[in-house]
Amino acid sequence: MDVCFCADFPERWGRRTTKVTAANRISLRHVTLATDLAARSDRAFDRALDMARRWNAQLLIVHAVEDRALSTGEPSWRRGSDPVETARRKLLFDYPGWEDIETAIDIRVGTPRDVVLEAAARENTDMIVTGIAREDVYGRDNLGDLVPLLAKHADAPVLVVKKHAKTAPRRVVVASDLTDTSHAALDLALGLFGPGRLILFNAFDIPYRGLAGDRNELERTMRPGVIEECKALLVDAAGAAAASQIEIIAELGAPAQTLAKLVADRDIDLVVTGTYGHTGLMDALLGSTAMDIMAEVSCDVLVARRKT
Repeated sequence: MDVCFCADFPERWGRRTTKVTAANRISLRHVTLATDLAARSDRAFDRALDMARRWNAQLLIVHAVEDRALSTGEPSWRRGSDPVETARRKLLFDYPGWEDIETAIDIRVGTPRDVVLEAAARENTDMIVTGIAREDVYGRDNLGDLVPLLAKHADAPVLVVKKHAKTAPRRVVVASDLTDTSHAALDLALGLFGPGRLILFNAFDIPYRGLAGDRNELERTMRPGVIEECKALLVDAAGAAAASQIEIIAELGAPAQTLAKLVADRDIDLVVTGTYGHTGLMDALLGSTAMDIMAEVSCDVLVARRKT
């Protein structure tokens, strides 16, 4: 079965021992915004501010000044102002509006991966928010270098922002592979949003589908069993009452492309998916599935990574 892969959120949030209900929602205490200060980063900036206000959370704004910004080759008396100070001034001038939020700024020299991960770990952050390198209206978005690295190595969930939005997500899809690891992304979505706005999505397939006969017949044969598995997963994760509120969509096809069509057709605001560990087969699956989802769908993506 060719499906999308979900994973766990940080262990400090604890393993799930009870059903996720409105009584035990996840509370965000700290949000980290990873920004390159480019023009397109205003979407992630606005989203991080909105989350900090909604959850009354602390906000950390992180920017890495890469070594190449310091290596001009010019004599000291001909060099411009300090790049760290330049970045700080740009942040204060171009990104106003966070005076009412408890905010810290961390701008320092280093690789974006190291600077962001170290800052997020130091603050024990609950969510990392970042944007993409380039949006492609007609095809796959360019995630850039930082998003895949954060998705693979961050302990906290990573919210990849693509859309302008001033309200909380109204329609949320949880991408599931129907294994035990799917509980984690589902738990995260339930804890943040509750069951009422969730859709559980599964893309199912079989090897050598081209040799298996009629696609429509194959889909009709396989879908009922997949839906029953989805129902069992929901009841196990959320209880029967909450599970009854969650729509189930099971489709034959490649996960990322099928999910991208659903996002466009249903005007989905957020997809929740996940990753596995750092190495080996699971890392390869991350590259072929979770990254494809992030690149293909037109909405924001929340990635919860399983800690090894």
